[in-house]
Amino acid sequence: MEIKLKSLKLENFKGIKEFTFTPDGKDATIRGDNATGKTTIADGFRYLLFGKDTSDSANFAIKTLNQNGKDISNLDHSVKATIEIDGTAIELQKTYKEDWRKKRGSATKTLTGHTTDHFIDDVPVQKNKWDGRLGDLINEDVFKLITLPSFFNSMHWQKRREILLQVCGTVADEQVIESDSDLGALPDILGDRSLEDAKKVISAEKKKINDRLKEIPARIDELHKTLPTESRNRKAIEAMIKLLDSQIEKAKDDTVLSGLRKELAEAQTKLAEAQAKQAQDIQNANAGIDAKVFEAQAEIRKRKWRVEEIWARIDGCGDKIKRNTETMAKLRANFTAVQAREQFYKEICICPTCNDKHTIPKDQVDAAKSRFNENQAAELASIQVDGKKLKAANETLKETTAGDEKKIKSLEIEIAAWEKTIEEAEKGRVEVIPTDHTLLKMEITKLQEAINNHATTDTSALETERREEQGKLGALDAAEKTQARIKELGEEEKALAAKFEELEGQLFLMEKFEMRQAEILEEKINSRFHMVKFKMFNQQINEGIKPTCVTTVNGVPWDSVNSGSQIQGGLDIIKTLSDYYNIKAPIFIDHKESWTGAPDVDCQTISLVVDPSHKELFVEC
Repeated sequence: MEIKLKSLKLENFKGIKEFTFTPDGKDATIRGDNATGKTTIADGFRYLLFGKDTSDSANFAIKTLNQNGKDISNLDHSVKATIEIDGTAIELQKTYKEDWRKKRGSATKTLTGHTTDHFIDDVPVQKNKWDGRLGDLINEDVFKLITLPSFFNSMHWQKRREILLQVCGTVADEQVIESDSDLGALPDILGDRSLEDAKKVISAEKKKINDRLKEIPARIDELHKTLPTESRNRKAIEAMIKLLDSQIEKAKDDTVLSGLRKELAEAQTKLAEAQAKQAQDIQNANAGIDAKVFEAQAEIRKRKWRVEEIWARIDGCGDKIKRNTETMAKLRANFTAVQAREQFYKEICICPTCNDKHTIPKDQVDAAKSRFNENQAAELASIQVDGKKLKAANETLKETTAGDEKKIKSLEIEIAAWEKTIEEAEKGRVEVIPTDHTLLKMEITKLQEAINNHATTDTSALETERREEQGKLGALDAAEKTQARIKELGEEEKALAAKFEELEGQLFLMEKFEMRQAEILEEKINSRFHMVKFKMFNQQINEGIKPTCVTTVNGVPWDSVNSGSQIQGGLDIIKTLSDYYNIKAPIFIDHKESWTGAPDVDCQTISLVVDPSHKELFVEC
């Protein structure tokens, strides 16, 4: 798409009383001394299209001021242009004006605000239609990029970088890997992870390993301190424990005590068998009665569960009836309010434009009354329908509740009958007289007292000595485990060091990939431009690379080059962006006096040149 400026006319715009500019789609130069309004010409064109000036501000002073710096009232501030889009001309106009109105009770008009009128081909249009039409023709963000040489580098570096990547494309991972044979192992290292995720995983693992490597030496040192200072013979200790066990066993060998313990065990067995037989006899005697009681209790439980379910349903019905009753009360109140509603009709109105009184036609008043009555009747009918539905629902809920209450009474009668069955069954229960086991219990008590009072050989000294030897053996076991743990920690330290080195290698490979990717990406982007180049990455100390976007002109950063070089660089950027977006539009080159060269762009250019010899604006086409 190609856009050309055919003509531009400003009236009372930012101090310019009247200026007509007719480049007819050709390149042009506007000369003038400082403060003669050169930038205002560009501001007017931008305001007409997007409501902003060339600094991208929508909040700028449009109105013309008098010598005292006050707004000159009762002036229309207008910008009108004819542009050609792919050979088709379209005329656009915006007029910014004051809105003066008489307030009620006042004889004079006062300024109440401002309005902006929009015209397309001399036809008035609403602002939303204007915005929609221009939005279909011209994208504002793209238009700024391809018409203002300084705009691209006024953006945040992240936005500049995003645009460059959009225009020039990214670099595929496969292309980077193929460019360096050392990167061939990278896909296996990454697996399903992205490069950034893999770096995070490796960094986290490195930190974990490094923390562990710091802990291991201290842990080994602690374990060395717990080792015994004297050496001990395991076989000698085990032989001593075996000897002591033999001596203790001989001291405890007592045939009388063994006999008493045997008699006690036999007596306890007899008592347990007798008690078990007695319990079985009682159970057998009442087996039929227990079965009847169990059956009746099961039937009672089923009916009680049913009663609880029905009560829950009754409670739910009661809640619904309560809510419906409250809603019906609200409906009745609403019905009364709607029925009492009245509508008042004015037969005379005051025109907001001319403040004159006008009589409203009778047919309009009658139609309004008819609509009000119809709406009121419909609303009352709707309330009545809702109320009848709720009343019918409550009747149904009450019937359900009455039926459930009858079911509960029936179930309670059945429960009482089953309880009576249990009562009758219990009357036939057999009471078995328990067998007297007093003699067996007395025998057990005597045997226990005899065992407790039987004198035994004192083996406490032997047992103490055995515990001491057992302690020596335990210390020896602990020392051997400690030695094994020290060896295990040493092997873990070696394995972790090797793993750490492997991770370092993987991280280095990823950083090398990023460096190579950055080089290829910068080469790809910079190949699209002639004069400007872009630095897309910064090398960080011990942190790989980080994205950036620094514009340079002949190797000098953008902020350090002079105005002329910035104009040339801006035109170089516009040339590439225009090709990408396939749009050519008029370029306004402000401060063109700082560069004497001719713009090398395939679109219309309008140069704004400071020239003290021209005290008024002078146009060259």
